[in-house]
Amino acid sequence: MTTEKKSPSTIQATYHKPFRNIILYSGCVLFTFAILVHVGCAPRKLSTTIPVPVKPVLPPDQTPTQIKIEEISAIYRNGKMYADIGYTDDARQKFDLAVASVFNQDPDIRQSKEFESFSETLVHNVHSIEMQWIQKGDSYTESSQSEQANAILSEKFTFLSQKEADNERKLVEDTPVKYEIPVVLNNQVLSYIKAFSTRLKPVIEASLNRGAKYEKLFKQIFREEGVPEDLFYLPIIESGYRTRALSHAKAKGIWQFMAGTARLEGLTVNWWIDERCDPEKATRAAARHLKRLHNYYGDWYLALAAYNAGQGKVDRSIRKAKTRDFWKIARHRWIFRRETRNYVPGFLAAMVIGKNPEKYELNNLEQKEPISYDTVTVDSCTDLRIIAKLSGTTVNRIQELNPQLRRLTTPITKKSFAIHIPAGQADSFTARFDQLPKDKRVTLRYHRIRPGQTLSQIARKFQTSVSAIQKANNIRNVRKVRAGKTLVIPIGQGHDYYYRAARDFTVRKPRFPRGKRIVHRVHRGDTLFGIALRYRTDVKSVRKWNNLDDNLLHPGQKLTVYYSRSIMRKPVSAPKAVSKPIPSGFHRIKPGETLYSLSKKYGVSIKNLKKWNKIRSSLIHPGDLLRVENI
Repeated sequence: MTTEKKSPSTIQATYHKPFRNIILYSGCVLFTFAILVHVGCAPRKLSTTIPVPVKPVLPPDQTPTQIKIEEISAIYRNGKMYADIGYTDDARQKFDLAVASVFNQDPDIRQSKEFESFSETLVHNVHSIEMQWIQKGDSYTESSQSEQANAILSEKFTFLSQKEADNERKLVEDTPVKYEIPVVLNNQVLSYIKAFSTRLKPVIEASLNRGAKYEKLFKQIFREEGVPEDLFYLPIIESGYRTRALSHAKAKGIWQFMAGTARLEGLTVNWWIDERCDPEKATRAAARHLKRLHNYYGDWYLALAAYNAGQGKVDRSIRKAKTRDFWKIARHRWIFRRETRNYVPGFLAAMVIGKNPEKYELNNLEQKEPISYDTVTVDSCTDLRIIAKLSGTTVNRIQELNPQLRRLTTPITKKSFAIHIPAGQADSFTARFDQLPKDKRVTLRYHRIRPGQTLSQIARKFQTSVSAIQKANNIRNVRKVRAGKTLVIPIGQGHDYYYRAARDFTVRKPRFPRGKRIVHRVHRGDTLFGIALRYRTDVKSVRKWNNLDDNLLHPGQKLTVYYSRSIMRKPVSAPKAVSKPIPSGFHRIKPGETLYSLSKKYGVSIKNLKKWNKIRSSLIHPGDLLRVENI
């Protein structure tokens, strides 16, 4: 065997091969260690110091403010749950408790920014839910005028044929009913009777059903004021007996008073109350107004036309037509607008059908009990929810009995206020109300004024008015309101569709001292009747003081009047003069009598009565002599 001789380089390479493997292995270990260090898995370096144990991270403890916020939020969520399922009474209790809890906290908690932000959000949410209830009918929604008024007063006459007119006339004359206001059975009236008893029958039935509970009250007021009880049927063509009916011309209530006329008749119209919606007070005002118009014209047809169109319009129409006969004036379409032309025949037809519902097959009329209530007096601003609770009834019922209230509270401007509650609850209410502290009688909100905020901005935020905030906080000068002050915000309110909330329409009474001399400048549309009514006097006195020969006025003319004075002396009660004897064969017509009733009384035909008295129409006037025998 031979041995190969190796070179030195080969010997050196062979000698260092094990070391190279060790180096490669060591490099791999170092590379792996570097990766472990990079991902954070390297072993911890030992230290000679004693390690400090690390405490686990726990959520921070809740502050007292956060605890209170969570408690109040739980109350609000409970109330929201009740509101969502329709239990409004329970929801109100929870909401009131939540809001009361907000304002009953310690000053340190209330003044913190966190709690202040929370309270504003809570009050806003509660108020938004209350506004939704209001829109659904939990307060006084001032609705538009009823559909039958537009249908009736805008009606185009569909003149009846002679046969149809005779049938309708015969039906009226065959009904033994007395009318205190004379009924003329011309084609216009008969057309309305036909319409009311056919296609408009549901509208008339609905109106009579709404008015049934007011009939006894209204007729009693009319008797006391000395006007015909048949005026009870006038709202059929006005409002359909809706207490809060609102027309496009802003006339409101059962009797559709304009705001100015209502104030002249002594009704209050302001941000808190609108007595045009009070059935009792508005009816008495309507009776007084109609009585003045009748005394002025001496004719019920002209008085009714003036009630609809205004006394000035009727005066001008009389001068243009040169007649005081309503029917002759109504023939001219360019004198009276359609609504006024239809007003009188529409009322006469409503009165005929209202007094004879069975004849015209109004079979869906309901028998309703007359409205009744107790009247109590509250001596401070009070929430209607409190009044309802102490009366054992609902807010809706209190609103039905007091439709004149426009807010969910009694007026904050009056120290005492008379309010109606269900009959039989007066004693119980008074006893419980006297024990209730004044600060618990009304729902109020509080608001801290921020820099730059104005009262108008705050009023819009809470959907109230500047005047209401001023009165609640006794603020006279709006410019002196400063940031940081806390305001009391009265929240009981309904909708206000047609008055700007910042205006206050409170009427001061009396306006002038009795007998004060006043110079009135005549404006366009002024009438002697309206001026006399405004200054609490009468037309005869105004004409006497200014040497006027007629009722014609000119814009810019100056009139002298004396407030609450009159040249007319009160009549001294004297024995009634003995009336002249009625000739044989004649009859003096009394109010309410008709040709039909006289024909039945004397056993003669209507045709003969017309022939003997040489009259063509069925119109007769109280006080006239009528021949009832063929002498």
